[in-house]
Amino acid sequence: MNEALPKNVLLPSASERRQIFHWLKKVSSLTAWKRIFHYYQIWATATEASLRLADENGWGEKTALSYADYAIILNGLAHCEEGTIRLSKGDKRVFKFDANGEFEMAARAIFHWKELINRIEDGENGIDRDHTPLWQEFCDATQDAYRAWWECSACVLEPRYLDESAPLVYNDWLIGELNSEINANAAEDILPPHKEIFISTDEYVPHSGIWEPIVADPKDSFLISLIKRREVPKPPFEISGTMNYLHGGSKAPRASIETPSDFLEIKTTWRLLWKDDRYIDGLVPAEETNYRFRQPEKSIKPDISRMQMDHTLWAETGTIVPASGRWLLESELRISSYFSAGDIFPEHQGRAVRWVFANH
Repeated sequence: MNEALPKNVLLPSASERRQIFHWLKKVSSLTAWKRIFHYYQIWATATEASLRLADENGWGEKTALSYADYAIILNGLAHCEEGTIRLSKGDKRVFKFDANGEFEMAARAIFHWKELINRIEDGENGIDRDHTPLWQEFCDATQDAYRAWWECSACVLEPRYLDESAPLVYNDWLIGELNSEINANAAEDILPPHKEIFISTDEYVPHSGIWEPIVADPKDSFLISLIKRREVPKPPFEISGTMNYLHGGSKAPRASIETPSDFLEIKTTWRLLWKDDRYIDGLVPAEETNYRFRQPEKSIKPDISRMQMDHTLWAETGTIVPASGRWLLESELRISSYFSAGDIFPEHQGRAVRWVFANH
């Protein structure tokens, strides 16, 4: 049931609601996550190029980047790619923090290296920069991947601790984001849902999508009753907080609200505004061609001439090897084999697998 709502809670205006609705659709879109995957690929390319140049100069024991590091980044890239593939088929479970959470698993390498680079720049950790080729390119690519990731992930990916309140709250930070939102003038009207669906905090969310907390009569509990059919709120609906992207199959969180002097987490009633059934039909909505993103603000374009590598990062059993070199087994990156261009990628232990290009 709902907890009492403070009289001075900060709430978005009608125009801000439209912006938030548009923004949540954008950052959870296939277009957004394919773009992130692109920056992840550039980061992996920078890592491979650094290792290759270190090998060519005989600095394998001195360089700050190892093949173990590269394997971790490639593993994250593989999860990011799998996430975009599954999302393109309409599977929204990739946003969750569980065994389906491809994007959460992809995030670990990015956040690890972002923190490590910060420590190196602050002098906490030291590296042999003279024997780590393309270190600045590697750092720039890491920064770009991190910023692109953070712009879309903060309010879409399910949090690690499932008892946390909903991440999006109407406050000074969100107001600043809305004021700088590139697509502010493109925000569409919020159409009434085809079917009214309501859930209470701690009930399981039936559909991934955009939900908004509303004021409901405290006596209207949505817990299943064996005595009578449960009551449902009646329009007009009064909002009690900020809409959020909630995840199907997870428990509905508490709502986060602010007053001029306090931050609160309250149990609430969530109303489904928009069910996210995009891509199930294999189509990408036309509106996504108009999506624009702010991060990274000034993307550093790596010197491709110094980082050139074969664009085919992945190849499957039975296909032709496109480039001679060392290839890693995607499911177990410690296993590697040397293949010559023109060979046919083999099976591993009697099953078809994917191979990841490591180096020339």
